[in-house]
Amino acid sequence: MLGRGPGGAWVYLRFPFAALEVFGRKGQVPVRGTINGFAFRNSLMPRDGIHILGVDKNLQQGAAANVGDTVKVELHLDDATRTVTTPPDLEAALADHPEQANRFAALSYSHKKEYVDWIESAKKPETRANRIQKALELISKGKNPKG
Repeated sequence: MLGRGPGGAWVYLRFPFAALEVFGRKGQVPVRGTINGFAFRNSLMPRDGIHILGVDKNLQQGAAANVGDTVKVELHLDDATRTVTTPPDLEAALADHPEQANRFAALSYSHKKEYVDWIESAKKPETRANRIQKALELISKGKNPKG
């Protein structure tokens, strides 16, 4: 069943098994699968002695699922390498700033994805351009867009 996180800011799916027993891991677990037949690729995150899966709006819509709904889940360990496709405009900005480009290249998959998702979610071209400039500043300071 989909639940809502504290403060109602996020939605998650709680798993009724021990990730260590099922996947041989007790920390973050990369997974792929489906919710109501809608495919996803994400990670199980440890929280309060269990593992949860964050369910973003796109996944909720694709799975036609809302908070409180019981869902059908298929889940598999995902050992495939995870890569992020850097948008051309961010790539060009990084090319002009070698130090930030090196720092960005060294980031984990999830941090790179945060930057790319944040930039890609801009609705207006000027917002996107501003986010790219802000990303360069944050990367130089070793910070991510979510603070």
